[in-house]
Amino acid sequence: MAELRTPDTAELVAAAASALSRAFERPITLDHVQPLSDDKRRNFIARARAIEADGRARPVIVKATRSPHYDPASDKALEGSGLVREWVATAFIRARAPGRRHGAALLAGDVPCGLMVFEDLGNDPRSLVGPLLHGTAHEAERSLALYATALARLHADTVDCRDAHHAVFESIYGAGRPRHSSGWRVETDAEVVAAKLGDAAPASELALLSARLADPGPWQTLIHGDPCPDNALIVDGAIRLIDYEFARPSHALLDGIYWRIGFPTCWCAGRVPSDVAQLVDEVYRQELAAAMPIARDETAYRTELAYVAAIWLFTCLSWRLEAALAEDARWGTWSIRGRLIWYLDAVIATTAAAGVLPGINAAAQGWRAELRQRWPDAVPLGLYPAFAPPAA
Repeated sequence: MAELRTPDTAELVAAAASALSRAFERPITLDHVQPLSDDKRRNFIARARAIEADGRARPVIVKATRSPHYDPASDKALEGSGLVREWVATAFIRARAPGRRHGAALLAGDVPCGLMVFEDLGNDPRSLVGPLLHGTAHEAERSLALYATALARLHADTVDCRDAHHAVFESIYGAGRPRHSSGWRVETDAEVVAAKLGDAAPASELALLSARLADPGPWQTLIHGDPCPDNALIVDGAIRLIDYEFARPSHALLDGIYWRIGFPTCWCAGRVPSDVAQLVDEVYRQELAAAMPIARDETAYRTELAYVAAIWLFTCLSWRLEAALAEDARWGTWSIRGRLIWYLDAVIATTAAAGVLPGINAAAQGWRAELRQRWPDAVPLGLYPAFAPPAA
């Protein structure tokens, strides 16, 4: 963390005020600045009040990168910077779906400074974390339905967005930017797993998964990329998604599987009962199908869900397996070993139900048996507290 840049609050506030003034073509100043981030955060984040010459004021959020590697002129600026990805995604959403309230509205920005200004969604908005960890089953189910609706609307509003997304990138960071693939090859992740556990998955099935990532076909949308419960704020009875630092055009179900696979990128991980997950699926699919008719096809949906579950399995194993083999660690609500066991369970069940990826299914069963033998005390990821049965 020592490599992060130390922010100059006064300088960033002045840059934010200038960016707002340019965007709205009238003088705007900032006061009541309240830093919200600490020295460990990769971004500087502050709440402030934007004041116009006539005295009108509105609360805003200032967000600036602290990365010493931020280079807006780099050919790989989009791939290498979360702030760039967030800026492009939120600007694209503003252009493609104005007024749809997919997140905090982007108001202005400063490219050289690596700084953005957003609307403030409130001093202490509730997130999806509350209902899942502390609410009743009814509250959690209702909140998950709102969450699925928000994701589906984001995906429906951004179907087939790759060219338009790149055009927005060029409009902000300069024309002539090369396009790069995500670099996400399932084969690479699978090699890590096979080296540790053996039982390599079939090359043909891995190639199929990489092909689905490279070209999701009708499933291509802008995905959030990290739709964790604490990035899902409950505002005026709806979910507003924030922190689009991993957003990109990709397969919609990389987001749309989160409640099925236990929120894999989140400290606040947990399982949702299968009957509740089914109801949430229906909410998501009904909303999505207006723009993506294939979402109504049960076979197609279950097949794609199984593919994406397998992709997440290899991703999570490649991230976490080496450290987990050495020792267990608790991350947020659950242990790493318990999470990995659950991902294997989920993929075995999902691929079997869809009747696809038999080789990966067999390999996953072998990996699960191996890890259960090595980790006899590991407890697979459990239900969220809202759905857990009362303690005896």
